Amino acid sequence: MSSITQAKAEAQKLIKRYNQLQAEAKKADPTEAARKAAEADKLVSQISVLQLAITKLQTKDHTAAKKTAATPNKKATGSATSTASKIESVATEKVVLEDRMSRLEEAQKKNRTQIEQLTRAKRDLTRLKNDAEKSVASRTNDEKLQQELAKLIKKKEAEHEDLKQELDAVRQKAQKDAELLKVQRDAARAMMEKQKHLEKEQSLASHQNRGKKGWVVVSAVAIFALIMGVLLTLLFTPNLQFFKEPPTPPPIPPIPEFPPIIKPPPDEYTVGKAIKIKEAYQDPLKGGPSPWMVKLPGGTFKMGNDLTLSTEEYPEHNVTLKSFSIGKYEVTFEEYDWFAWVTGRQLPDDKGWGRGKRPVINVSWDDAREYTEWLTSQSGYQYRLPSEREWEYAAKAGTNTFYWWGYKIGENKANCGICGSQWDGRKTAQVGSFPPNKFGLHDTIGNVMEWTLSCFRPNYRGAPATGHIWEGGNCSEWIVVRSSSFKSYESSLRTTKRHNYNPKDRLDTLGFRVVRIDEN
Repeated sequence: MSSITQAKAEAQKLIKRYNQLQAEAKKADPTEAARKAAEADKLVSQISVLQLAITKLQTKDHTAAKKTAATPNKKATGSATSTASKIESVATEKVVLEDRMSRLEEAQKKNRTQIEQLTRAKRDLTRLKNDAEKSVASRTNDEKLQQELAKLIKKKEAEHEDLKQELDAVRQKAQKDAELLKVQRDAARAMMEKQKHLEKEQSLASHQNRGKKGWVVVSAVAIFALIMGVLLTLLFTPNLQFFKEPPTPPPIPPIPEFPPIIKPPPDEYTVGKAIKIKEAYQDPLKGGPSPWMVKLPGGTFKMGNDLTLSTEEYPEHNVTLKSFSIGKYEVTFEEYDWFAWVTGRQLPDDKGWGRGKRPVINVSWDDAREYTEWLTSQSGYQYRLPSEREWEYAAKAGTNTFYWWGYKIGENKANCGICGSQWDGRKTAQVGSFPPNKFGLHDTIGNVMEWTLSCFRPNYRGAPATGHIWEGGNCSEWIVVRSSSFKSYESSLRTTKRHNYNPKDRLDTLGFRVVRIDEN
């Protein structure tokens, strides 16, 4: 095989490889396209070298053909036969050379066409490379823009949060001002009533002094008439009894147990087969109403729920508690307002729903704990908020269903968003308006959620099997809140449902009940 043929074959391979690189560059990402372009540039350089070699070989072939054509003239002095033979040989070689030159010219044309194709491909690769570089630069600019937008969004969110906090502070201040104005207005009314009462007493005393002399005369006449009447009676009715016993006054009706709509429980009743609950009691305070309490026996129960999608209630585990007393009802406005009045605290807002025997709302965790400390000082017994495990034990009352009465919401068994009561989703109801659970406790489902003593943990992993309080957790940010409210729906009503709120939160759906530590 001649050098020109080899060079052409090599050029064909390079051109095929170049076309393959061009196809791959169009499909590759910008970085790979740039690498393919560099490799194609190298191939173009190699093709150029081969073309130069082909051109040199063609020039050398032309020179050799001319020398061969000139050779017969120099040897013309030979014999006629030899000359004829040489002429024929030269003619044959000339034909071969002409044919070879024709083929070389054809190949050269093809090579030019291929060079043009390679040149166009090189331009395309250069353009693709530039486009890839532009794409990288554009992507870099997009990333910068996204970072700037993220910073701007974060800044605006911070400004929004600041405005929200400022608005909350203004609302709280307005609420406090309204409460203070209400207290001042009530105090002013009380003073006006007292002043009117004093003026009335003074007027009555003055009137009595003016008519004192007249009353003396009238009294003397009345006494004289009474004496005369007695004498006449003795003369004309000698068998009359003068000193009969006065009629017995009607008995004073007993004060009903708080609240009046609830009948007092029997002295003792049984839950299941072994648990006996005593009658509710009150500890006497130095003044004001005291919460009704129920003493619960100690026992073991299953805490948590593995059947829900909420991992906060995992894992279900056994807990053993000693006996303790817990509030029969949620603490009411009537009970809390007395504490607030005695200690000089602002009264919590009742949303215009009424106070009295409705559960107190809009109280923080600190408000609730300070109330229990005041109860301790007034009663001589140790009061506090219930721990999370005490609350669930009391709310379940020996059951292990979603609600203490079963698995279905039913009708008018509680005050919630879908419980069928007249207060559903609108406002709180008076405590004790619905049937109690088997421990005799009211409103452990619905009405208001309740603060506990426990700091929030995301689940029950590592929980001890005994003890009333699981120590630890982060109380500075989140406190466990149990039960549900008049706004709650089915998924939040089960006795195992857990919530967490900031200790400073005050909500119209959040109240509390208390626990008394008994000596076991």
